[in-house]
Amino acid sequence: MTGTSCLVSRAKRSVVAALLLLVIAGVPAAEAQSGAMGSFRGFFTPFIATTTGGEVTSPSLTFGASASVQEQNGWGAELDFGHSSDVEAGSLELDATTYMVNASYVRPRGLIRPFAVLGVGVMQVDGCGGCNQPSRTYDFGWNTGAGVIAFLNDVVAVRGDARYFFSDADHADLQRPDSFKFWRISAGVTLMWVIVP
Repeated sequence: MTGTSCLVSRAKRSVVAALLLLVIAGVPAAEAQSGAMGSFRGFFTPFIATTTGGEVTSPSLTFGASASVQEQNGWGAELDFGHSSDVEAGSLELDATTYMVNASYVRPRGLIRPFAVLGVGVMQVDGCGGCNQPSRTYDFGWNTGAGVIAFLNDVVAVRGDARYFFSDADHADLQRPDSFKFWRISAGVTLMWVIVP
């Protein structure tokens, strides 16, 4: 009985040890599988644009840049900056600067990739009508738009898009248009890189 008990006890220990080894060996694999993230692609686009429509009564030259990170499935986030000097809004000449944080989607495959953005941020407007000193305001705004990225290779692409910007601010004391809004139509060169987590 003693010998048989020893054999059973050893068998149990072997089974337990084998199960523990399987569990320990399986943990890293499970962690790698559950936490596996595909690579991301970074996009940086300096652009030149025209600001027009809405309260802007004459097209104005705009400069800016955007940077985004897109997951393999196409979804990502973007920071966008644009600045226009001497924007004509009726009889006024204003400077308009936008700082936006956007959700973005870029079609994941193909040489020609449509994309769309939607987000919120700050619209800075400098200048006023009928005031004796410079004026600067910061207002909540939003933007939405779409465009196309044409890949030249894995590092360089060209991008064109159209975006609509809107702020519902009212500054009656500055004699500015209420609900300041405009379109921005831009073209730029995109530099890309792969980000591996």
